[in-house]
Amino acid sequence: MPPKKADEPPPPPPKQLKIFIHEMDGYLGKVLGEQAKKNVAEGEEPIICGSLSDPKNKPSWADEVVKRDDLLGLKKALLTSDVIIYDVSSAPKDATSALKVLLKYDYEDETEKVMIGVSSLLSWAGNSSALVDPSDEAAVAAAAAEQPAPLTSAQAAERRPHPNYKAQVTVENLIINKGNVKKDKLKTYVVWSGVLYGCGEGVLHSLFKCSWLGTHKALPVLGTGANKIPMIHVADLAGMALALAKERPSEFNTVLAVDRGETTLKEVATAISKALQGGEVKECSEEEYLAFTTAQAEPHEHSILLQLNLQMSFVRGEALGYGEESDKWIAGSGLVENIDRVVTEYRDWRSLQPMRVLFHGPPASYWYPTEGGRVDLARDFAEEYDVTYLDLKAVIEEYRAKPPFSEGGTDLGAKLEEVLAEDAEAEVPEELLVQVVQHKLQTPPCRNQGFVLAAFPKTRELAEALFNVDKVPAEGETPEEEAPAEVGEGEEPPPPLAPLPQTVFSLVAPQELLLARLAALPQEEAEANGETEEAFQAEWAAWEEANPLSEDGTPSTEAGLLALYLTNKPNPEGGRPFGCEQVVDIVSDNPLSFIQDKIRLSVGAPRNYDPEGPRRAREAQQKAEEEAKEAKVKAAREAEEAGLWEAREAKAKADAEKLARLQEEEREALLLRSQPMRKYLMENVLPSLTKGLQEVAKLRPDDPIDALADYLFKVDPQLN
Repeated sequence: MPPKKADEPPPPPPKQLKIFIHEMDGYLGKVLGEQAKKNVAEGEEPIICGSLSDPKNKPSWADEVVKRDDLLGLKKALLTSDVIIYDVSSAPKDATSALKVLLKYDYEDETEKVMIGVSSLLSWAGNSSALVDPSDEAAVAAAAAEQPAPLTSAQAAERRPHPNYKAQVTVENLIINKGNVKKDKLKTYVVWSGVLYGCGEGVLHSLFKCSWLGTHKALPVLGTGANKIPMIHVADLAGMALALAKERPSEFNTVLAVDRGETTLKEVATAISKALQGGEVKECSEEEYLAFTTAQAEPHEHSILLQLNLQMSFVRGEALGYGEESDKWIAGSGLVENIDRVVTEYRDWRSLQPMRVLFHGPPASYWYPTEGGRVDLARDFAEEYDVTYLDLKAVIEEYRAKPPFSEGGTDLGAKLEEVLAEDAEAEVPEELLVQVVQHKLQTPPCRNQGFVLAAFPKTRELAEALFNVDKVPAEGETPEEEAPAEVGEGEEPPPPLAPLPQTVFSLVAPQELLLARLAALPQEEAEANGETEEAFQAEWAAWEEANPLSEDGTPSTEAGLLALYLTNKPNPEGGRPFGCEQVVDIVSDNPLSFIQDKIRLSVGAPRNYDPEGPRRAREAQQKAEEEAKEAKVKAAREAEEAGLWEAREAKAKADAEKLARLQEEEREALLLRSQPMRKYLMENVLPSLTKGLQEVAKLRPDDPIDALADYLFKVDPQLN
């Protein structure tokens, strides 16, 4: 590298462009910030600041955050920003306050500022055309003849708002006219956007969500759905707002931002339904649709927007670089034509990518013995991550009961019935089984949320027939391009190849460990489930043939079924957008908790609307089990203590009764023993004693006791 010349001036520092975005974590704010950071002009450095609706949701690209209740901080941020963008439809009061600050105070840097207010079609709701009954041909012809020209932003003065949104129009007029205050250093613009879509969705989110979850087989359509709704991709709206801030045209200060796709509500709903489920829609009344949006916790304005019937045209696109032929458009031709891109964005922004998982291993390695029975690893994963588990027996029964293709079903039902009519336990041919699984994997739940397979396919040939993979020809043969199968009129087309699982869990277990598992099973259970040692040995031999082992005894990564998963990575350019992203070894002799944790770490968090739900449910279940265990121990301890107390009480009572009985017996014995002594005293002692006392009483000696003793001694018959 040549040395830098001493007289070469250093490059100028990038020019900082400070952009204030109200509610950076909002639907529009997120896209505005990303676009501003991504589409940076040479020599510029955007500084993004703004407020948040939720302080916890700070975007990664945000440089500064202003608290909504910090008035001084908000004032400073507004006066030091070059571009200020507010969503008028969601926060008209905040937009008015910001405009007042920009009009009242002088700017420190004396540079020209731009304020852009983004509003919605609710300001034009009164210009909506009445729908004509399609069955009334005369009315349809008259409406077609009197069809007015599309509305443009030049007709802004003629807009008539919805009765509930007159305040929105007032704020728009304040921004357009700068509050009738002359402020040369401030330029103001208002952008009316069509119904927004893309990047996670806003107004249309309920339709996407219900299709993805499969809660509504037929998406609800407000009325007949024949009304035309002007729309625009949210990224195109963000691009136009930023282009407006950059170009700052003086010829106009209002823009009507809509794409070229003149689509009806029914066409929009049908496109969403086709992309995510079966393509069915259902017309419903205003009351039914309002109940639907209420159940989805969406604001009432969504139903108002979706019942408008407007024709609008974006005529100021050339000035902003968004002409009809411009390559700046993300979805200039509308939602219907760009539905695949929009669905991909929806999945990416909301982290709703399908989770495709396959458990691959020798027989008896798919379950783990526990004190309460056994844990099926694939079923356990499917329940925790809320994805479809393909139980082959259940899938066969499901498709066996389906009507024929001519009646909206599949001809696989008749083929399965032919095989299983005489013996329900008969083995289904592998070719037919592959077709059944392929059909199942094309159902909306498997396409949207994903699937879990276990112990199928068992061979590389079956995997090549089932999945979209690179087929390896036999040695000495050249690969042949497969021509698409010819389908006659009224015949059922073959199902497409299924996408490969993203993650394959390779279950590694020695034969001795698995045999010990089977030996521990009750004999009746083992025989009923076909888990005998003889059946195991046959399945083990077939598994070894399909999965040749390497020198260290593990499945080979160069040949066999596992090698197919390892070599077929995602290849969008080659026509395979989905491939096997990882193969994870699971050693089966580890503790169950260790295996489950490794599975979770390998695939990450669940990809659904409540990714923390399974974790909370698992923790709640563990807590409930621990509480139940503690309650059981406590109850046992209390029962033991109660038993000991009762035993002590019974013993004390028995001892008291025994003591009372002994005392009574002793009293009776003493009484009996006292009878002879009484008689003796009465006959021999008391007479002499009485006389002695009488004698002492008469004499009154100085020592009466000694006198009594002398008297008794004298009269003692034994001495006299």
